[in-house]
Amino acid sequence: MLAKWFSRFGGKNATVGIELQAEGLALAVRNQEDNPESSSSAEGALAPACYISQVTFLSHASNDAKPALALTQWVDSQQLKNARCNLVLGQGDYQLLLVEAPDVDAKELRHAIRWRIKDLVNIPLEKAVLDVFLLPRDGSRSGKAMAYVAVADKSRIEKAIALVRDAGLQLAAIDVSELALRNLVCLKELNIKDSRGVALVRLSEGAGVLSLYRDGNLYLTRQFSIRYGAGLLDDIPAESFLLEVQRSLDYFERQMGQVPPASLYVCGDNISADKITVELQRGLSVPVKYLELTSLVNLPQNSEEPLAHLAVAAMGGALREDTLAAFSKRGAAD
Repeated sequence: MLAKWFSRFGGKNATVGIELQAEGLALAVRNQEDNPESSSSAEGALAPACYISQVTFLSHASNDAKPALALTQWVDSQQLKNARCNLVLGQGDYQLLLVEAPDVDAKELRHAIRWRIKDLVNIPLEKAVLDVFLLPRDGSRSGKAMAYVAVADKSRIEKAIALVRDAGLQLAAIDVSELALRNLVCLKELNIKDSRGVALVRLSEGAGVLSLYRDGNLYLTRQFSIRYGAGLLDDIPAESFLLEVQRSLDYFERQMGQVPPASLYVCGDNISADKITVELQRGLSVPVKYLELTSLVNLPQNSEEPLAHLAVAAMGGALREDTLAAFSKRGAAD
């Protein structure tokens, strides 16, 4: 994503995933030298074995709203100077638009699509940076080529790049959160022949994002509002959750001509296994499950569950190269 805004560097051992969030920076470290004795792959879908050596969150409130200084100090303390970094934009940092792809040469696609979306974006085009990724060929019942367009404010992207580089990290990629989460949740289907794909709902305070993936590709993503307080004791409001998810599944099946996913996983702020109630599990034809992160990656023994879910997209960023390499062997994932 956003390839023109970064240079590719080869980090020696570690890859740092960073997600920009409204309340702070979520961080995850993938260290290539870590070689745990055993790989926890409860569903037999962990290939290759991935070890996250650290997960943390740098709150803006605790560092006097100086994220640049806090990140630099963290990089120095963890001896991660010059490590490669995959940056994940937060939900508020971009728009993601689904449009019909213009029938032009691939080299002209980005330019042609700028004019197609000019009335759909909330910032002037001259102040925007965008990237385009096509849906798989079977992503539309009509047979028309469809594409997602990620649009972000150019000045915001430049500030994010400066944040990473000033901290001493080597920027390798910039992704949107939907693709970063793809890198993590799609590990569940790597070893499954003829996979029906997976769905993921990520919840935060007052909002949810549902994404549907198959063979490492994003087919559909949709944001919705929900009265979820995101606290430790806050339940997921079943009625509105089921309604919003069913709407997305109906569109996926009827308008896009797809079969239902094998499972729907739930993650997010203060999401725990006990919040996946019987009502949620029985409310859909698709099995609803808690996203058990230890079935996908090896986490540090002292990792706290709420922190791991807070940094779920940062983990996906750290695993970007692992997932893309694994799916490329199957001829999937862009």
